Amino acid sequence: MSNRFKKKHTRNKNGPEVSVRVHEFASPEERQQLLRDLAISSEFEMRYRGLFEYYGKDFITYKKEKPSEKNRNEFLRIISNYMTHYLEDDCPPSWKQCPSSFWEVLIFSFYPDHIKLSPNEQEVENFLYQLKKFARWLDKRNGTTWFPSVEEFATEAYSELKICERFINWIFLKDFPRIHHDDWNLEQDINRLKQKFNQYTNQVDSSFKVTSIIGERVVLSEVRTNCTYYIKGLPYEFISPGMKLSGVICNKNGDQTWYWYHTNGIYPSKGERLKYPVSIKHEGLKTSDGVNFFKK
Repeated sequence: MSNRFKKKHTRNKNGPEVSVRVHEFASPEERQQLLRDLAISSEFEMRYRGLFEYYGKDFITYKKEKPSEKNRNEFLRIISNYMTHYLEDDCPPSWKQCPSSFWEVLIFSFYPDHIKLSPNEQEVENFLYQLKKFARWLDKRNGTTWFPSVEEFATEAYSELKICERFINWIFLKDFPRIHHDDWNLEQDINRLKQKFNQYTNQVDSSFKVTSIIGERVVLSEVRTNCTYYIKGLPYEFISPGMKLSGVICNKNGDQTWYWYHTNGIYPSKGERLKYPVSIKHEGLKTSDGVNFFKK
């Protein structure tokens, strides 16, 4: 962090603590460069904090090389979210000082929560391809040697990430069958799901591991208690033992079988549901001449 960057904490009465970071510009040209970087980074939704960090500068440079490439922009949206929202103040101090677990958590645990719905189901291929391209670019630019590790993790994760992508599209089409149509009525689908939920008397909201598949039932073990549940309503045809699921299961009193009701996430066997910091609802940037930038 620059020695022209000062950090202080303030607290409103009965309110949360707010972290404020103040950057002193060395010249009007530096201020103009910040505004240009702000415009570019907003295209992939990077939080303002990234503008002053090493990774944000690299993301912006990488974006500028192919500014119109949609897959590159989507990749930058995901990895910048990983660093500015999930890791936040716990980011590695430099690319060279990243542990290999940085890439492992990104691929196996963080990315599954950011797979987009897509009728052609090509999001995983696009993300892993872009990630490997970025790692090669990073090695050339910064003298790191991350490409072999990233490639190894990507190859290992590919088949289960494809199951995650297929599951996400399957479960959304199951719950919202007209989601890709212009006449989709979200409120109508939500009311239908609520009526279905009200039929059950027992619910468990937790994280589970797929242990086996018996006929049309998927056998889950709750991660916290090791309790076993026999589940209907999951895609037994393609889900794989070892994978992790987070969501809500329901049944009626006396039933031995449970039903999958709601999905929070699905992860490869080496992944897990991450605990995110408290969401940042508002973020502002103010320059010394009184220009304000604000977003929710």
